[in-house]
This record gives sequence, C-alpha cells and structure tokens, in this order.
Amino acid sequence: MRKISGILAASALVASITLVAPAAYANETITGSGSSYMNSMQQTCIAGYSAASTNKVTYTSKGSGTGKTEFANGSTQFGGSDSLYSSDQPANFTYVPLVGGPIAIVFNVSGVKTLNLTPKLLDEIFTAKITKWNDAKIKAVNAAVASKLPNKAIQVVFRSDTSGTTNNFGNYMKQTVGGSWKAADAWADASGSTKGTGASKNSGIVTTVKGLANSISYADLADVMTAGLSYASLQNGAGQYIKPTVSASAKFLGASTLSSNGEVVFDYKKKVTGGYNLTLVAYGMAPTKSAFASKAAAVKDYFTYFINTCAPKEAAKTGYVAVSGKLKTKALELIAKIK
Repeated sequence: MRKISGILAASALVASITLVAPAAYANETITGSGSSYMNSMQQTCIAGYSAASTNKVTYTSKGSGTGKTEFANGSTQFGGSDSLYSSDQPANFTYVPLVGGPIAIVFNVSGVKTLNLTPKLLDEIFTAKITKWNDAKIKAVNAAVASKLPNKAIQVVFRSDTSGTTNNFGNYMKQTVGGSWKAADAWADASGSTKGTGASKNSGIVTTVKGLANSISYADLADVMTAGLSYASLQNGAGQYIKPTVSASAKFLGASTLSSNGEVVFDYKKKVTGGYNLTLVAYGMAPTKSAFASKAAAVKDYFTYFINTCAPKEAAKTGYVAVSGKLKTKALELIAKIK
C-alpha cells in the first residue's frame, strides 16, 4: 500500500465531455444495484450519461449487501457497495472506487441544531449505555446547548438491511473505541446490539429520524441535507470537533492509504487537522471476463463518464467527494480491466 497524496479534491471542476458510445456497444441497457449511500450520485450521473450516450443505465438503491449478492449471481451488470466482499466473492471482477464522502451523525432533538459528539459518546449512545439526551456526559461537551438537551429517551435508529454504511460505521467504532464493534454489514453483527428502530437504506434512515422525535442515526450527507436535518460535529483524531463537510472528508481521505485493488484503507484514529474521520469510499463492481462483451463495454463507458466527467462536476454539490489524484489514476486503471 502507498500513501495517497491528495486522493480527493472536494471542489474539483472539469469541463464536460460529450461521450457517444461506439457502434460496438451502442444502444445497450445495463443495470446496477446496491449502495444506497451513493444512490443520489448514481442518479445524477445516470441522468447526465443518458443525455450524452445511446446506452441506457439503471441503478436501484438496495443496500450494499444486496448489491454484492445481485452482482455475484449475475442479476446485474455492475454492483455498488461501500464495503468489500467478505465471502461468496465472484470470479473475474474488479472494484472501482467511484466516489467518497462523510457519514453524518443525524439527529432530531427539538431546539437543538448543533451537537458535539466523541467516539466514546457514540458508543454509549448506540449501545444504550447512555439513554437520555440530558446525560451529564453529553452536556459536558455541549455547553452551548446543554440547557436545551431534554430529559427524554434517546431513540436510536439503525440500518435494518445489510449495509456498507453500517460496515464503515462499525469499523470506525471498532478502531476508535473497540469493545464489541466490528466491520460488518449487518447492524447486530457490527454493534452487538439490536436496541432501537430499524430502517432500510439511507433514505429510510433519514425518513425515520425526521419523523421520530429525540432520535439519532447515521447516513449519507446527501440524504441528510436534502431532508434538512441537523447533524453532529465529531471529535477527530486531532481532538477537533468537525462537521461532516465535503472538504473535511476530503482532507481525511487524502491522508489514507491505497491498496493495489483500489481499496482505500482507513486509519480512523489518524490525526488529520481539519479532517472528518467518519468517512467512506463507495465502489463500483464490474466484470473483467464477461460473456456479454458489449454490456461490459457499456459499463466501462459509464464508469469512465462517472469518474472523469460527472463526479468532478457534481459530487461536491450534493455532499460527495470526487476521486482525484492517485486514487483517480488507480480507478481508471481498474476501469481499463473491465471486459
């Protein structure tokens, strides 16, 4: 693995490139499914690609676990996931890091718009060791809003489906606080707890939190911002309380390491001044030896458009971080293997 110098540029802008699919794979229809974290980015890029290509792309937000399963069994031409395969990995495929971004800790507490949290507090909240919003430990790091924190039960909301967002959240907690936390797609495996309210996909998390007073959860920044919900500042490895912004996420990603298969390996305790450590990368999965060459070529064309044109232009607007630098170079190398 090697250090990524400036993996991602949050505000990167590039000129739009009109892509027209060659006749060899014109008018193809390709389908993908998986990661709900990057669904907003997928839909944005599909709309732009449809205007520039004769190919048709559809992507269904089903959660990373389902995306990995459907790609492995051949139900889709490409998959989307925020976590890698732990078992039942298909033959002849490649990961492609498509986009990054922060995981926001979203909450709904009347009269409270700002909140500071530490990894230790997250652990105690999500495993029901802290059960009231006005707990002294929460008030101790929230002097500005301490008087507004109510004597109300904290309503934990978690992903009920197999989720790469859960996997990354579990890995973050495992590295920062330890205990029973694991990097796993299922919430019960990741946290060791089933207390709270389950909701499917990132969009379901946001909808549930918005309708449930005194609730807290974790979700992609794009859905959280669209819903107009509040989100917490997290204490990073340098001891700073940082909001989950595109620029703060990009700083942390830029200090991470890159594997030969395109995986970004996170050190969630790393001291990165101004960095937001609770960050992930969403991967596309595509064949490197397909029986349907024209469809594989269409996937290659779409992923190239996603990396080179769409994400640099659109990602930062909606809470994502476009890949750039060495990570972009690696992503394009991996895209070249698709066939």
